[in-house]
Amino acid sequence: MSRILLFLFVLPQVGGMLLAQEDLIQDLQVVTKTIEDTYAYHPGVDVAVEGEKAEIFVETWDRDEINVRLEMVAKHPQIETAREEIENLIFITSREGDRIYLRNKRVDPSKRPESELYVYYYITLPEECHVYLKSHFGAANISNLRNRQRIFGENTQININNVEGMMDINTRFGDILGERLDGNVFITARRSDVELYDIGGNFTINSQYGELRVSPNSQLADLQINADRSDVYLIDPEGRPLSYNLSSTYGEMVLPDEVPVTELESNDGVQRVRIESGREIHGEIMVSVSFGSLVIEKQARALRSGRRRF
Repeated sequence: MSRILLFLFVLPQVGGMLLAQEDLIQDLQVVTKTIEDTYAYHPGVDVAVEGEKAEIFVETWDRDEINVRLEMVAKHPQIETAREEIENLIFITSREGDRIYLRNKRVDPSKRPESELYVYYYITLPEECHVYLKSHFGAANISNLRNRQRIFGENTQININNVEGMMDINTRFGDILGERLDGNVFITARRSDVELYDIGGNFTINSQYGELRVSPNSQLADLQINADRSDVYLIDPEGRPLSYNLSSTYGEMVLPDEVPVTELESNDGVQRVRIESGREIHGEIMVSVSFGSLVIEKQARALRSGRRRF
């Protein structure tokens, strides 16, 4: 692979650095623009990101500043086509009070791109910084944050690891994978699969037309699941069920044979049961499923290693 640096200049409107480079890789010309900027942080500052066909990475550090690096990539056999179409991608920043706005867009949205276009956000900030994220047709990767996060995804894969605080997550046609989460968490998922492992705190999950897998830890305080035309799997890493109130309407309920079950209702397609574990746990787990399966099983998936805050 040969790499030729073509130009380097300052982009005044974003106060950062813009770097473009062109490569030749397997008969594809590659044009890359990189924009980088840094903002001072103090308590109360938050970041709002709106990504369009972008992959967003949010990570933390111990500095009182926010660093943003954006990479825009165009690939096409003709270098002029790649260059022209990457110029149709722009990065917009603004600041209103304590909120920093970041987003990418096409200058001419009616122009159908011929190139393969990619946009990557790399955001590094203090772990206390609030984050508001909106993503369409992309991916979001968030780790090691605490405080408040609000995420809206459409056709977006959402990955969250080692996050604590208040989380409000809304997704359509995009799966969620979360691990080591704690706090007050609200999730609404439509036509999306959700996997949550090693979770504590208070969770409210609403799911339609998807599959939901949830594995709580001993710090769980409250879990409420409402699922419509979705399959729900409640997974216990210790292999012993917690205490549950379960309700199934016109669906299937699959419970371990060795678990004592108290039947509360069974008629006209409705089944309600109570399971007492006798374990020292202060949380309450309530699950209601309509037109789907409700299953309790032992966890087989290995959890990630790494530092945890809680």
